[in-house]
Amino acid sequence: MDDSPQLSHLTVPEAARRLGVSERTVWRYLRAGRLDGHTTGPAGAQRTLIDAGGVAGMLAARGRDPEADAVRAERDRLTAELAATRAELDLVARRLAVARRALARPRRPAPLDRVADTAARLLERVAAGRGRPVPGR
Repeated sequence: MDDSPQLSHLTVPEAARRLGVSERTVWRYLRAGRLDGHTTGPAGAQRTLIDAGGVAGMLAARGRDPEADAVRAERDRLTAELAATRAELDLVARRLAVARRALARPRRPAPLDRVADTAARLLERVAAGRGRPVPGR
């Protein structure tokens, strides 16, 4: 047996990705004999290689096509992205509704605006000669 990984062999993470299962499940398949694999390399740097034909056979037995799985994965990614976009749109719509309600309320003048209006009216009265007499003049 050749110790170098070949195209006919997959690592545990690659097999898990192709099968659409976790790495732990791949290890279970190996222990149960559902997949054939062998460990290569020196201690501390070992890799378990799994026969790619066994993975393809398992997919065929399930009636799964790797290309269809890729399409499903893309569909799931796009569905999640759409859900996130809709949630963001709902948030913006809620903020817009709050802003519209705030703009629709009748505006009460701020205290400084009221003081400025009162001062302007007093200045107009003084200019017209109808103001109160200034003490000390």
